[in-house]
Amino acid sequence: MKNRTVKYLSLCALSLLMANCVKTEPLDVEKDYKQQLTERAKQEQQREAEAKAKAEAEAQKKWDAYYQMLTEYKQKAWANQGEKPFIYMWWTGWRAVDGLDRSWLQSIPDTTTAISLWGGYGKQPADMTENEKYDLDIFHKKGSKVFLCWQVSNVGLGLPSEGKENGFALFRQKYGEQKTSENETFRCQIYARDLARYIIACGFDGFDIDWEPNIGNHNRSGYNEFASGTSVNGYNQNMNTFIAEIGKYFGDKYSGDQRKQYLRELFDENHSGYHEKEKEYIRAYKPFFEKGNYVEKKYYLLYDGERQLNFTLNDEYISKYIMQDYGSSRVDNTFTSNKHKSVSTSEFEQGQFKSIIGKAEAAKQKRVGGVGSYHGEIDFSTSAEDVAFKSYLQEKKIEGRKYKHYAWMREATRIIDPRSTDEYKNFKEELTIRKPK
Repeated sequence: MKNRTVKYLSLCALSLLMANCVKTEPLDVEKDYKQQLTERAKQEQQREAEAKAKAEAEAQKKWDAYYQMLTEYKQKAWANQGEKPFIYMWWTGWRAVDGLDRSWLQSIPDTTTAISLWGGYGKQPADMTENEKYDLDIFHKKGSKVFLCWQVSNVGLGLPSEGKENGFALFRQKYGEQKTSENETFRCQIYARDLARYIIACGFDGFDIDWEPNIGNHNRSGYNEFASGTSVNGYNQNMNTFIAEIGKYFGDKYSGDQRKQYLRELFDENHSGYHEKEKEYIRAYKPFFEKGNYVEKKYYLLYDGERQLNFTLNDEYISKYIMQDYGSSRVDNTFTSNKHKSVSTSEFEQGQFKSIIGKAEAAKQKRVGGVGSYHGEIDFSTSAEDVAFKSYLQEKKIEGRKYKHYAWMREATRIIDPRSTDEYKNFKEELTIRKPK
């Protein structure tokens, strides 16, 4: 009995000793609670990020499908078969400025096949803003094209300034003004090449030749390679020379490997036959050519000048003819026998908006291949509530139009290619401007 008591007391003492030797930590309830909250917040953020990424991916798929539909639609307009209309504008004011919707290419109706930046771009490709780059990219994803355009009277016009020196003056300084047949021809070819290099480096899609040698803003008494005045070869021959050269890079005559070869040679500073000064543009713009892989790109050549162009000689180069047949009820005969290749246009700067309705009717009847407008950007402000447009709707007994911008251009497109078709019913009319992140 005594031994049992001793053993019991010994065990109790040992237990007490062990208990005193164990270091206990007080429970930190607040710390555990914060850790749980942090973990839950991380999990919630991850779920939200995954959901957002999934939603953005789904939205992008829809945009991509829409862009593909637009691109396929517009490719048919370029085919000159009359399947889809060619919708065009001479357009100014592109700057893609935040808060100014009308300055974005994305504000233009999605059915627009192409625009020309009337008067040119005016900046070096390296000076293009991030907004402009993004805007141009979205416009291209829609299948729309951007051209440069001005009245072509002299070599050097439209080339970008360098510092305080304008491009026209720089061109004349580099290549001179020697009034001999050979030098005049050479300068026309150089101008075509330098212009093509600049347009390609900017990421644009070609050139619209506005050639009006006997009218327009030309100084007829001075020395003009492409306009009435004093030239050695004559403005007709000089224009043929210009088209033959720029047509190596733009337009319909060449394609495939031959076109790619011409484009590579355009940016080869060691190519024989080039003027030494051409290396300046080649070195400045070749990085843009290579970065954009523009050797794979298709370029177009438009013509919107007088009818005295030698169409027999030059038609194979030209992708589209833009007729300046302004007037309330005027629709000219097409430039060539292919009626789908010529486009009838309205003079919006002079307020001749309604005239585009008659031109759209002509396009619907396949008398022309589409419609266009001079200073089409003015139509941005026209909604379905515009007084003149409402009067037109009442006259035609039309209901349900809800255009917020570009009412006349949108209506013209609807006339030519009605919305009852499966393709056209999916086109968006609301103004959507996507911006770089």
